[in-house]
Amino acid sequence: MSFNESKQMFNRLDSKTHLSLQFFNFVFTKISNKKLNRFVEKDDFSITIIPLSHPPIKVIPLFKNMDKDNLALQDEIDMACDILKNSDIKYIYFVYPKNENFDKHIEIKVAKLQDTCSEYMIKVIPYSLNDLHKKGNKNGNCNILCK
Repeated sequence: MSFNESKQMFNRLDSKTHLSLQFFNFVFTKISNKKLNRFVEKDDFSITIIPLSHPPIKVIPLFKNMDKDNLALQDEIDMACDILKNSDIKYIYFVYPKNENFDKHIEIKVAKLQDTCSEYMIKVIPYSLNDLHKKGNKNGNCNILCK
């Protein structure tokens, strides 16, 4: 599915709500549907998954057209560095709509964090919208973020 097809699909569901908010709500719904052995919280820009036996994970959904060969992530890296330095979060996942140019998880290493943070993970993750396309807005399927 292309990025433009994703935009059209969200616009068909609700043309009054901004695409970024629709994508955020879609990701939150998918993650929060499966609550086994974890808690899920959200704020204005992110979703925090708090597993019972694992450090918390910050998920930040962004409705942005990504290209794995030309990642422009400076704003996201700055945001992740701020979160890592000022909270107990050690895992940050930026999720974007999956498309033909962005279809695999990519781990980001940040040189300035290597000395200050002993354990951290920043990933950019393509988030599939196929189940939205096939089944509509309400579904219970989850991918890696729900495990």
